Amino acid sequence: MSTRGRVCIAADYLYPVLVPTTMPFAGGAETQLVKMAHGLVARDFEVSVACCNYGQPEEVVIRGLRVLSTFRPDLGWPVVRFFHPRTTGRLRAFRRAEAEVYYVNAAGLVAGVSGEYARWAGAGYINHCASDYDVTRRGIAQYQSLRDRAWYLRSLRHADARLVQTEWQGGQLRDEFGLTSEVLPNLVVIPALAADVTRGGPVVWVGTYKEIKRPEWFLRLAADCPDTKFVMAGVIPPPPLTRNYFEIACVAARRLTNLEVRGFQSDREIAELFHRASLLVHTSPVEGFSNVILEAWATGLPTVSCVNPDEIVTREGLGLVVETYDEILAEVRRLIANPAKRRELGARARAYATTRHAPDAVIDRLAAILDRVVADVRARRAR
Repeated sequence: MSTRGRVCIAADYLYPVLVPTTMPFAGGAETQLVKMAHGLVARDFEVSVACCNYGQPEEVVIRGLRVLSTFRPDLGWPVVRFFHPRTTGRLRAFRRAEAEVYYVNAAGLVAGVSGEYARWAGAGYINHCASDYDVTRRGIAQYQSLRDRAWYLRSLRHADARLVQTEWQGGQLRDEFGLTSEVLPNLVVIPALAADVTRGGPVVWVGTYKEIKRPEWFLRLAADCPDTKFVMAGVIPPPPLTRNYFEIACVAARRLTNLEVRGFQSDREIAELFHRASLLVHTSPVEGFSNVILEAWATGLPTVSCVNPDEIVTREGLGLVVETYDEILAEVRRLIANPAKRRELGARARAYATTRHAPDAVIDRLAAILDRVVADVRARRAR
C-alpha cells in the first residue's frame, strides 16, 4: 500500500492525451487530469486511470500511471451498449484498480457508474464538476438524458467530496440541490517567458470544434476584420461525435486569406502559438473555468471572452467580457488598435494565474482532500 492512498481516475478520453500518437486529441479537461495525476504520483499516491480502449493492452503503466482499459468507444449497439460494453467495461477496470478513492471530473454516466461502484466496494468517491452545465437543473436536463441525469445526481448526493471550479458553481449546487462543495481551482503551468503581445501577432481561438463552443463566431470575426491575421486551432471531436464544425472552418479558410485553421496541436505548439499571438478570443458561452483562458493568462495573453467565472475577469482586469457577437467584434477591434492596453491586461492576467493557479498549490490542495477521504475509507473498513 502506498503511503497516502490508492486513487482511480475515471476519464474515458484520457489515453490519447497520455499517448498523443494514438489519435490527435487533447481536451482541456483531460490535459488537466493528466497534470493532476502526475502531481499526485509525485506526492506518493498510487494512481490508476480507467479510460477507453484505443488498441492499448488491458493494463499498461505510462509514466507512473497505471492505465486500465474500459471499452472501445466505437463498439456497441444503441441502448444495449449502456450495459455492454460500457458499464461492464468500466466495472471490470474499477475492480482491477482496487482503489480507495474513485475520482471523476465529469457528469453523466461515467460519474453515475463510478459513484455506484465506489459505494458497493466501500471506497470513497469524489465528483469534480467540469462545467457550469453540471451544477444546475436546467443545464443537466439540457445536455443529459433522463437516465444519465438520474445516475449523475445520485452520485453527487452520495459523494464523499464534491469539488467545483468556482464559487458560483458551489452556490448553484447549494441552492438547487442542497449540496455542499469545495473550490479546487484549475491548475496551469506558468511559462518562464511571457508573450510580447504588442508585436501585432495573430488573434487566436483554441478549443474543440463543436457547436457549444461557437467557432462560427470566430469565422465571422475573420471575415469582418480582413486586415488582421486570425488563427484557430484545437480538438477535432473523435467518433462518434461530429467533425462538421472543423470542416466548416476549413471551407472558410479557403475563402478568407487572413484565416488559418489548424487541427490538434501539441502542448508545445499551443505554447508557441500563444507566444506569437496578440489576443485570445474565447467564444464559448458556458464553461467551468476554461483551461484555454488560463493557459493564455499564464502566457501573458489578454482575452476577450463570453465567460466571466466568479466575475474574476472584470474584477481583476484580466481581459474583456462580452455577450453578443457585435460586442465581441467591437472589443476585438478596439484591442487590435491598442497594443498598450493588450500589454496591460496581459501582465495582470499572468500575475493572477501565477498567484492562484500554479500547479503545486492546486495539487497540494487536492492531495489534502484525498488524504481526508482516504482516512475516512480506511476507518470504515477497519470497523
